Amino acid sequence: MRSTETERMLRLRDVARLPAEVLVKRFEEDFGNLVTAAVADATRRLPAPVRRLLDGLEWHLDWADALVWAEGELQVSAERMTLLGDPRLRRVEGQLRQVRVRLHEARCVAADYRRQDRERLEQGRLLTARATALSWLSKAFPDEYAALFAARVAELGIPPLRRHTASRDVFDSIEQAVAQGRLQVEAGPEVRALLELPDDTFRAAVADDVREQNARNVLLRHPLVLRRWHAGLARLCELTVGPARASSATALGRLPVDLAELPRQEAMQIINARRFFCAVQQRRLDCDRTVRALMAEIVRRERADPVNTARREAGAHARLRLAEAHPEAYARIREELRAYESEPGHLDPARLTSDARGALKVRLLAELGGGGGEDPAPRPPVAQPSPPPRPAPRPKPGTPESRPGRDRPGPGQARGPRPVPGPPARTAAGHPPLRKAACRRAEPSR
Repeated sequence: MRSTETERMLRLRDVARLPAEVLVKRFEEDFGNLVTAAVADATRRLPAPVRRLLDGLEWHLDWADALVWAEGELQVSAERMTLLGDPRLRRVEGQLRQVRVRLHEARCVAADYRRQDRERLEQGRLLTARATALSWLSKAFPDEYAALFAARVAELGIPPLRRHTASRDVFDSIEQAVAQGRLQVEAGPEVRALLELPDDTFRAAVADDVREQNARNVLLRHPLVLRRWHAGLARLCELTVGPARASSATALGRLPVDLAELPRQEAMQIINARRFFCAVQQRRLDCDRTVRALMAEIVRRERADPVNTARREAGAHARLRLAEAHPEAYARIREELRAYESEPGHLDPARLTSDARGALKVRLLAELGGGGGEDPAPRPPVAQPSPPPRPAPRPKPGTPESRPGRDRPGPGQARGPRPVPGPPARTAAGHPPLRKAACRRAEPSR
């Protein structure tokens, strides 16, 4: 058994001479092989096919997972070597610096993939001047748009919109999606038993999962267990931050004490606690990644729902009718957007940033909304609201004046996604395939 495990474990010098297809099989055998490949990629020159494998669309998140794990292991190993006077310390510290540089690059790669996903989603919707102008026009004349939309909905016979209870967080959204059938997953007896465990027992199960790299508990990745898994990981961080001498509940940081001045047993306890703390942090990223993947799936399925598709068609029809009723207002918006086009009809996101778009939209809606739709080109008189019957702020100089409207932050990421590096779910059989198997178990049946 020992010889078989040794044969499966990669060494740094092996990575450069193995083809990409062989490496994939070795990654599936043991997560440690992926970590070894990630360290080799950070510390030595690898063939181009291997590097493309690691930072490609299929493996880039797993690659970041392995780098997160390698960073924690190398940092704690360097601290232990400092305590023991190990001559390999200098080499390990050099590897740690290189891994941190590569981890930053891996996070940039993941951000690029999220940006590309976001741009594909927005393509043809808010990146075209026509779609943007129609959308803003419906905000300028909300009552007329609502009437046109309701008429089109009635004409198509679309069923009424299902009202969802407001979600307090992403876990509410996931649980509501399961309850309403948008995520078709089964809560079998094992899942129900896990949810019924006392807090201490459940946290022990989470800790056991943290300690296992190649035999993870896929039940923790079930949509109905995610809330409790997330809370259990947070609690483990709170309990470990003190023994690990971590800088915070979310970052390990530098050791604030000199281990050489402590009794050997106490020093080793701190090192072991720091290693466990790093593993918990990696699982928190794994949990976040699973949550975001499920949220992306919920959004995708909602957009693909026939009723929602019909409602979007009704909205597009209503906006077109509204543009026919207010051609001057539509032309005015298009004229204002022309300065932000990279080519005719196509908006340049580098020019029309979120701040510029928000400011332009607020100004145009303020101008168009007061014109009643008859002749939106002339600006509404500004003198009407300016002379109030009594100047309220002046008699009360002690009270704060009305502040001008603040810029409101736009919606977040996203992400994406696939945004958060974190170790994928695996069982003893292997790393990525079982992560995908766990996702298939959590995703609705297609």
